[in-house]
Amino acid sequence: LKRRATILDKLRREPSLSLDLMQDIGGCRAVLGSIAEIRRVEQRIKRNRPPLRYSDYIPQPPASGYRGVHIVVRYDEYAIEIQLRTRVMHDWAITVEKLSARLGVDIKADRDHPVHQLMALISEAMACDEEQRPMPPDLHRRITLCRLAAAPHLERGLG
Repeated sequence: LKRRATILDKLRREPSLSLDLMQDIGGCRAVLGSIAEIRRVEQRIKRNRPPLRYSDYIPQPPASGYRGVHIVVRYDEYAIEIQLRTRVMHDWAITVEKLSARLGVDIKADRDHPVHQLMALISEAMACDEEQRPMPPDLHRRITLCRLAAAPHLERGLG
């Protein structure tokens, strides 16, 4: 079950969302060994329970850099969200959550925050590594510049 603080935070961020329409109060997450394994589990879930909602954030992550697959299915009378991630995706997401808590900033939502920009670029680099494709030539330089801009925030929050 989603923690009460997380539910309240989501309702504050999405004021038009009513609690009875929130589809991810209950859910589960599977951390899998590879993207290929995510695709196999995803197909099995879709075959067994038609999705009420489906979001694939792997090929085109949002601005935050979050990657994973979310499938909302009906279980009895409840809508349950199933999140599928690789270990790399999971580690990135947990790091963003921990940094948000320590810095007192919603890093995923605050696109202008330097740590948001840094984590989005780190996600891109991690995806390149995970998918065994070369990093874009300027990615390392952009990470370095964002790291320098984020350093004062990180030092304050982690020091």
